[in-house]
Amino acid sequence: MSNEEKKNIGSDEDINSFLDSLTTDDSSTEDFLSKLYDDSFAEITSDFDTLLKEFQSIDPDDLSAQGETPASAATAEDKPEIEDIYSYSAPEKEEVQPEKKFSEAVKEAMEAEVAGAESEPQEEGAFHLSLDSLEGEDLGFGEAIREVSAPEKKAPAADGATQVYSTDAVRRAEHKPAAKPAQKPASKQPAKQNKQKKKSRFLPNREDSTFEIFRKVLFLVSMAVVIVCLGIIGNTYLLQPQLEKRRQDKVSELLANGVSDADSFKQAFGDTDLPAGANYNLAQFYAANPDFYGYLEIPGTGISTPVVQGKDNSKYLKRNFFGESTKYGCPFVNYKNTYAALDYNTSIFGHNMEYDDLVFGELEKYRKIDGFKKAPLIHLETMYADYYFKVYAVFLTDSQYDDSGWYFDYIFTQLKDEAECKEYIAELDARKLYSTGVDIQPTDKLLTLSTCAYDFNEERLVVVGRLVREGESTDVDVSRAVASSSPRYPDKYYKKKGLSNPYATASKWIPNA
Repeated sequence: MSNEEKKNIGSDEDINSFLDSLTTDDSSTEDFLSKLYDDSFAEITSDFDTLLKEFQSIDPDDLSAQGETPASAATAEDKPEIEDIYSYSAPEKEEVQPEKKFSEAVKEAMEAEVAGAESEPQEEGAFHLSLDSLEGEDLGFGEAIREVSAPEKKAPAADGATQVYSTDAVRRAEHKPAAKPAQKPASKQPAKQNKQKKKSRFLPNREDSTFEIFRKVLFLVSMAVVIVCLGIIGNTYLLQPQLEKRRQDKVSELLANGVSDADSFKQAFGDTDLPAGANYNLAQFYAANPDFYGYLEIPGTGISTPVVQGKDNSKYLKRNFFGESTKYGCPFVNYKNTYAALDYNTSIFGHNMEYDDLVFGELEKYRKIDGFKKAPLIHLETMYADYYFKVYAVFLTDSQYDDSGWYFDYIFTQLKDEAECKEYIAELDARKLYSTGVDIQPTDKLLTLSTCAYDFNEERLVVVGRLVREGESTDVDVSRAVASSSPRYPDKYYKKKGLSNPYATASKWIPNA
C-alpha cells in the first residue's frame, strides 16, 4: 500500500469504504495487513536507530556540552526539548569550566523550560523545586529531589524563588553529578551557652512576658513544694521508722550486755557511780543515760523499751534514749513521780504514730477485749525493784479542757485518802471499755500508760494496771472480761459522732479537791 493511498484514507467514511472493499477477498486482506505491519515496523526501527546514534554521540562528563553561548543559543520554542538539556555541537575546549555548585547546574540544565513553564499546563508529577532550598546541600540529586518533594516541602517559597520543572527534565538532569560545596562545618554551640538556654526554659528572664514569668515562677514553686513534700513523706514513712528500729536494736544489745556486781560494772563503765541503793541488774542503762528510770515490757506485744525520767515532761518528746533527735521520742515517767519508789499512781507517756506500731503503738490493741486477753500483764523493772501490774481498765479521754472548763485528771501522783481513791476507781469504772475481771482495792498502787489516739483532736488512750500484791499470782483469768454497755467518753467524742452526751450533767471529779 503506497503512501499516497494511506493519505487518501483520511476520514471515517473513507476508512470504512476501504475496509468493506477488502472483506470480499480473504487473501487480499491478509496481504494488506502483512504489508502494513512490515512498513510500520521498518519506520519505527529507523527512528529508533537515529535516536540511539544521537544519544551515543553525547559525552555526559563534558561540562562544556551543557549549553550554548547566548549568541548562538536557540530558544526553547525553536528546538526540541532534548536540545534544551544537551547540546549536540561540540565546542572547542579552550578552557576548563570550573565545577559548578549543585543549584547552578540544575538551574542551567532547566533554563530552557522555565520560559514556558508558567504558560503551559503543569505536567502530572512536576515538582515545586526551590533552588534556594538546595543551595549548599550535601546531597545526591535524587536525594535532594526527594527531600524538596516531601509533602511538607512542596509548597512554593514565600520569596518567589520556587520554579516548576517537569519530571522528564528533572530525570535527565539527575544524571549530571552535583558539585559538593566547599563549606565549613557549622561550629558547635558552646556547652555553657547550651546550659544557659536550658536554664532559660525554667528560670524567668528579661525577655519573658508577664504571663511567662508568672508561669515559670509558679512552676518553680510547685516543684519546690513537691520536693519538700517528698522529703517529708520519705522522712516520715521510711527514714524515721528505720532509725527507730536501729535504736531498738541498740537497746536489745545493751540489754544483753548487763553486769551483775560492782566490780564488773566498774570494769565495763569506769568510774560511773550508781544512785544509792540501786541494783546492778540494769546498771548498763544508767551508764548510757543517767535519766534511766526502768525497763518496761508487756508480754504479748512488741513493747520492750527503757523508760526515762526528765526534769520536765517535754525533754523526751523528741529525743530517744541515747539523746538522738527523733519524732518517736522515748517513753518517760511523769517528772512529778518519785524516782526510787512507786507513788499511788505512776504515769508513763509514749508516742503512738497513726501509721505504725512503734513505741506505744501496740497499746491500740487494748481497745478490744481480744487485745487484753493476749497481754493482760505489764512488767516494769527498775534498779530498785521488779514490778508486775494486772490490766484493770482501758479508756479514752481528752488531754485538754472541754467546753465546760473541765478536764479528767488521770496523771496525778497521790490522792489524799482511801475515800478519794474509791472515787477515782468509780471514775475508771464509768469510763472503761470493758471489765477485765481484775479486782482492785483503794490501797493498790497503779501504773498508768498514756498514748495518743485519733478518734478526735488531742485524744488519749489510757491503760491502767494495778500492782500485783505480795504473794499474789501473776496469772490473770481473761475469761472473766466483759464489754461495758455504755462507757463514758469525753464530750468531744459525742460531738464528733453527732450524739448527745448522756454524761453532760454528771459530776466532775477533780483529784485532791
